[in-house]
Amino acid sequence: MKKSKLIGIVLLAIVVFMVVLGIADPEVVDAFNIYWMSAAAGLIPGILLLAGKKEAAVKFSRIVIGSVFIVSGLIKANDTVGFGIKLEEYFDENALGSFWAIFHPASHPIAFFVSGIEVLLGLALLFGARPKLVSIALLGMTIFFGWLTYYTASCNEAQMAAITSGEAFDRVCVTDCGCFGDALRGSVGRSLTPWESFYKDLGLFLMTLVVVFYSGSVKVNSLKDNLVILPASVLITLAFGGWLFGWMLPTYFLVIASIVFFIIKQLGLKGPKFDWILALVLAVLTYGFAYYTYSHLPIKDYRPYAVGENIKVQMKSAEELGLEPTEYANVYRLKNSETGEEMTMNSKEYLEKEIWKDKAWKIEYTSPEPIVISSGYEAPIASFNIMNEDNFDIGEDLLNDPDYSFMVIAYDITKAEGGEVATKLKSLSEDAEAKGYDFYGITSSPYDLYEDYRHENQLAFPFYTADEILLKTIIRSNPGVLLIKNGEILAKWHANDVPTSVDSIEKMN
Repeated sequence: MKKSKLIGIVLLAIVVFMVVLGIADPEVVDAFNIYWMSAAAGLIPGILLLAGKKEAAVKFSRIVIGSVFIVSGLIKANDTVGFGIKLEEYFDENALGSFWAIFHPASHPIAFFVSGIEVLLGLALLFGARPKLVSIALLGMTIFFGWLTYYTASCNEAQMAAITSGEAFDRVCVTDCGCFGDALRGSVGRSLTPWESFYKDLGLFLMTLVVVFYSGSVKVNSLKDNLVILPASVLITLAFGGWLFGWMLPTYFLVIASIVFFIIKQLGLKGPKFDWILALVLAVLTYGFAYYTYSHLPIKDYRPYAVGENIKVQMKSAEELGLEPTEYANVYRLKNSETGEEMTMNSKEYLEKEIWKDKAWKIEYTSPEPIVISSGYEAPIASFNIMNEDNFDIGEDLLNDPDYSFMVIAYDITKAEGGEVATKLKSLSEDAEAKGYDFYGITSSPYDLYEDYRHENQLAFPFYTADEILLKTIIRSNPGVLLIKNGEILAKWHANDVPTSVDSIEKMN
């Protein structure tokens, strides 16, 4: 039997298993239908291989994988700080284990490196450069990320089982794998669940197998190849990035990279020299973009604290908006004192079935945390608690200020830049206060630390405190500056871009 037909049969066998499983157990199918997309990712190349269309199967796989990796990598490169924060969660000793904890201090450098590698591998696959090396690297990444998302999904299920049964659970589960990060939350309202992320990785894995098996037949694109592969990949990035995520940069980036590819190819370089020069130029382009967003702020901000968003609006509940809210309930384990019978149910069922009326049923265990029993709308911003020195929440007062006000956000004051940045903050605060605008700092650090920072840098404005995660979410800089008015975010500045006066406010009127 020819290799093509054998691989085709294997892929179709996996697809048949997935179809049977999806029909027999509809609960495995996710809300986004990524499960069926993953099945299609194996079905299409499988049929093509059985039909003897090896070249078409390989090109299809290259186009889809390359396009997805480019969009995924650029979303991470757009916010390497946020990606690094997600890796810190994974590298927690109680998450993946003590071995992975050794990578915790390097979370942000790893985030920076991986985001660029995803883009470069996607581009190399589309251009046909170093096919064997690229396909093996892609296979390794899809296997690793597939294991990671499966581990995350199974951890969540194990935690839920422990909560239900009342058993101790000492692992930390990462509930959001970070796939496409805030981009999905900002565009469709939520990120992928761990199982959805696993299905996505499974689909990429099936197509990557095709590329690996036939990497020997892949060459640097000819004009004929480019006329098929590049327009198709542009369409995918346009649909995936432009339509789904509302971000055209992945498409523009691919077009620019393709132009670079054409120019270098016209130089007449062959073999390894062509491959490495192309890799070097594309690496400069990719990591240059990642460095720019790291040194300033994400070009596309998907978080609810983006410029133009109103924090008060983002805090409105489902009831205020006339929407169905997410419903939570605690898990109870009950025991009948007369019969010894035991049963488990959630608190909603307990009330609806009026079990409480039967005095024989005693609650022996209540889950420490509620579980979701029906998904609905959840406000993008759950709370905005800002505490003053007296530990009084003044968050609502700050948001209702009808005039311009400046917030200096420093989630960790011990890591906040001083020197030139502090000098700029001092100049900006003095100019703002001279013109009657409120100016204050917000940090998660304790009183003695932020007071030391104030005195060392001769800053006169007051500091308040807030949750560290909240501050990291608001702005990807430590420190960073926000300009708000009546709860609306009018401008944000990275530490490297802090203005020295409030002249920009007049331009906003």
